[in-house]
Amino acid sequence: MSLPQLVTPADEGLAAQPTSLWTDTRRNILRQRVAQAGLLLLGLLLAIAIAAPVIATHQPNDPVGIDEGLVTAHQLGPCIHLFGCPAAQPQHLFGIDRNGRDVYSRVVYGARVSLLVGIATVGFAIVIGTMLGSVAGYAGGWLDNVIMRLMDVVLAFPSLILAIAMVTVLGAGLLNAALAIGIVAIPVYARVMRASVLSIKERDYVVASRALGESSRGILMRRILPNA
Repeated sequence: MSLPQLVTPADEGLAAQPTSLWTDTRRNILRQRVAQAGLLLLGLLLAIAIAAPVIATHQPNDPVGIDEGLVTAHQLGPCIHLFGCPAAQPQHLFGIDRNGRDVYSRVVYGARVSLLVGIATVGFAIVIGTMLGSVAGYAGGWLDNVIMRLMDVVLAFPSLILAIAMVTVLGAGLLNAALAIGIVAIPVYARVMRASVLSIKERDYVVASRALGESSRGILMRRILPNA
């Protein structure tokens, strides 16, 4: 006669809420205060970028200060009526630049460009760096040496100078600047991914998949990358 198994409330909760790799990752990130602060700042920037047409006081490229006669050395600073700025003078929360444009409006609209460039460059660097690092770590041998020596060449140059040189060659423009910044950041993610793949590819479940005849591509895509 077998003894009945006792089920605790914790076991019931685990059974009711099955976890996955992405769920565990999200929970681990949200437990960290630094990650919470980063998400809060990112959410604030995203809200500012979305609401830019509503919260901006002027058009970012319109030289309003020239029409108002404010482009002089002593009138470039902020003018806030609540803090004692004369009511007859037009209000500019962050002041105006020497081209007569409202700085506050340019900062608000600039959040859109900053988020676009940041997300595009980091996303590009993560995707390319992950691909190169995973292939180098899993394949090993001469392919690993070629990829990582190429990454070392990129790391040998100061990142800012290399990015400026790429923009000079590719030409001016926001897209070329984002591409240059993304290329400079690739080696960082490639080295991290390679180190992770090197440690994971010797795990028992990877060895078992290889023994069962799974292809190298399947092992890399289904076994190693999700855990790396």
